[in-house]
Amino acid sequence: MKPRLSHAGVQLRKQIDDSFPDRDRTSDGWIGDTRHAARKSDHNPDEQNWVRACDFDRDLFKGSKPDIMGDLADQLRTLSKSKADTRIAYIIFDGSICSKILNWKWRKYKGANKHTKHMHVSFKKEADNNAAFFQVSMLGGE
Repeated sequence: MKPRLSHAGVQLRKQIDDSFPDRDRTSDGWIGDTRHAARKSDHNPDEQNWVRACDFDRDLFKGSKPDIMGDLADQLRTLSKSKADTRIAYIIFDGSICSKILNWKWRKYKGANKHTKHMHVSFKKEADNNAAFFQVSMLGGE
């Protein structure tokens, strides 16, 4: 069976693509490469072939100006913290990670890849079949 991206991941990617149609996609991805396959990762398909992670290139505008990925990461963090949307498990960006641990406060990320070239978003299992619109202002939400 072919791997499939969580519907929440598909929806978030669609909203980012719609909001920033000319963005750089060099660091985008969702299905794990051989490095990911060697360890536990939300980029690897589970037993039902669901993949629950997406990476989005930092450069939302050609040429990296302005650099606003940190703002988008923070809007997704704020949405998750408010509990208005509970599909995101954690976000990693620019050497920091946030999740419900510490109530969505950014903290230092200790992994080898500091995610300086892209934002990583992991989704919960419950998000597999939930393609609801993400209500963040940078992506057309309220």
